[in-house]
Amino acid sequence: MSMTLEAYKELEAVVGERNISNKPWVLAGNRARTPEYPFEYHSPDAIILPGCTEEVQEIVRICNRHRICFVVTVSGASVDAYANRGDTVLIDLRRMNRIVEINEEDRYAVIEPGVRHVQLYPELRKKGFTYVTAAVGPGGSVLANYTSTSGDNHNQHGASRANRYLLGVEMVTPEGEILRTGSLQTGSGWFCPDGPGPGLRGLIKGFFGSHGQMGIITRAAIALNPCKGPREIRTEGHSPHQHIYLDSECSKVRVFNYKSLDDVREAMLRIGEAEIGSTVMKFFYLTLAVMMTDSANEFHKLWPRIRRELPMPLVVHLATESPEEMAYEEGILNDIVEETGGVRIAPDLENWWNEHMDFFMVVSVLQRTLRLGGGWMPIKLGADSVSHIVEVGKSISEFIYDYTDTGKIFDAPENFQIVPMEYGHFAHIELLFMYDRTDPNSGKNVAEFRKTSRYTDLKHHYHAETLGCLNETTELLGPLYCNYHLWMRALKNAFDPENLANPILKE
Repeated sequence: MSMTLEAYKELEAVVGERNISNKPWVLAGNRARTPEYPFEYHSPDAIILPGCTEEVQEIVRICNRHRICFVVTVSGASVDAYANRGDTVLIDLRRMNRIVEINEEDRYAVIEPGVRHVQLYPELRKKGFTYVTAAVGPGGSVLANYTSTSGDNHNQHGASRANRYLLGVEMVTPEGEILRTGSLQTGSGWFCPDGPGPGLRGLIKGFFGSHGQMGIITRAAIALNPCKGPREIRTEGHSPHQHIYLDSECSKVRVFNYKSLDDVREAMLRIGEAEIGSTVMKFFYLTLAVMMTDSANEFHKLWPRIRRELPMPLVVHLATESPEEMAYEEGILNDIVEETGGVRIAPDLENWWNEHMDFFMVVSVLQRTLRLGGGWMPIKLGADSVSHIVEVGKSISEFIYDYTDTGKIFDAPENFQIVPMEYGHFAHIELLFMYDRTDPNSGKNVAEFRKTSRYTDLKHHYHAETLGCLNETTELLGPLYCNYHLWMRALKNAFDPENLANPILKE
């Protein structure tokens, strides 16, 4: 351990003996994201659990005095939320898990980093509200999705990404100052992100988020949407054999299969022009097969059928205010699908969606992607116009067969999703691939596949991977994004001149 005893004692005085540890077996459990990722991590020198903003501030100031790097984490769902060098303390925010306020009049909720979707969503639904819920499963941190990571979700066709709903923010800067943005800074409340007061939403979140490189968010307010569905959701059984029923005439899921991405693009654009639907997405067919089954054996039985019948599924969720509006939207949808060559899938497969699709998220089953026990990883995660993203999807065939045909990754070459946003004004792509983590060459294969994907984007000048924090990917692709890497480095140097806050870039 390289952290001095003096520094450790100072940190211990802030949070108490129970909320800090440097024991090897504790550190060992906090140095890897999940076992299937083929990355080597350093052990942090200590892990510390603050309970409030002021404790976070004092921890950061101690780290500055002793030149200790710090990395913030809460749910562990990011590869960047772990130590990547020595002289690092891991700041775990799970104790800060309070829903501070639900303001029903101005429609916002104030939350701390440890608040999970499974905690916030039911409370809001009881009050007739909902929010855009990132597609990370019920255990993900709401605040992290809104402030520091992607925030893409399955209903952003009829709504948008999490960054559009971020309001006031309380943040500890890398030098230990408390910064409050928008109306919060003037004592006017949490309701406005940009004024009066400093409007720093672009710096804090931008499109993707900086993964803690610009500071530690300790509280944030998010805007709420009215919930169109029933406040109480009827469930049956227990996970993993749980079914969800929306007792409403205002919720229907329709799933169609298409023969080409061009036809999918046309359908997406037409549905967006009509401004119907809550969810529209070309979904992952491999991921769908995993989510629909309860075991690896069941998956392998279903997978051949999914691959045969749903090579390119388009999922549409209609969520309306009245049965009359439902009939209107369904009529338009049927016309569009018929004119664009879509075919409705078999009822037993479509019914699965009706039993698991909430008005604003797919609940309780996303974590099933881990069930096969192998390795998996999402890449690209970019956004641009629907047409541009469809071209990105087509380009995947240029390189992926070299990996699927040789067994380096699972043979599912079209396992990518495209989700339009804000009625088709732009769209998000995510390529999710699986591999055998017991293969001693898996790390090499994964690195090679990711590199090949990025260089394909460079060759075509595609905006296929979203940039956030400073890392090697940002340096490589930054010139495609108006020299984003140069602007981000200048901001990082201004906010964190000692490069202590999640210093991902190698020095």
